[in-house]
Amino acid sequence: MFRSSCLLVRKMFLPFYSKEGGPPRIRQQVVGTKGRRFFKLVACNQKDKQNGKHMEVLGSYAPKARSNVKEIRLRFSRVKFWLGVGAAFNPGTRQLLALAGLIPTPPPLFGWRTKGHYNDLQEVLEKRQAVHEAWVWARPL
Repeated sequence: MFRSSCLLVRKMFLPFYSKEGGPPRIRQQVVGTKGRRFFKLVACNQKDKQNGKHMEVLGSYAPKARSNVKEIRLRFSRVKFWLGVGAAFNPGTRQLLALAGLIPTPPPLFGWRTKGHYNDLQEVLEKRQAVHEAWVWARPL
């Protein structure tokens, strides 16, 4: 007739992610009209559709093309929770989280896009460093 009180207590909310849906991911969902896009940052299962269901909204990102401003709004505590759980993310989301200061800035991409440019970049940096050092040592105190 009487139930114990522990059955009536509601358990703390933990977002549901299933093993069938794959590991959790932090992803950007495209929202807005053509020419005025913005992105919702969400936590979802890996196998969920790109703009489909999600477990939790973590923030938003609005790149304003006309004013050249990037507006980032994040729920830092929840993003940290999902990073702690081991959620994966793609390079675009990684760059966004790095801009917000949640993770270290990723190194530049090397591969077919920068093929042959790395050595040229190193030479330019060495020349700049040499010119800078010459200028520093040549100026009077």
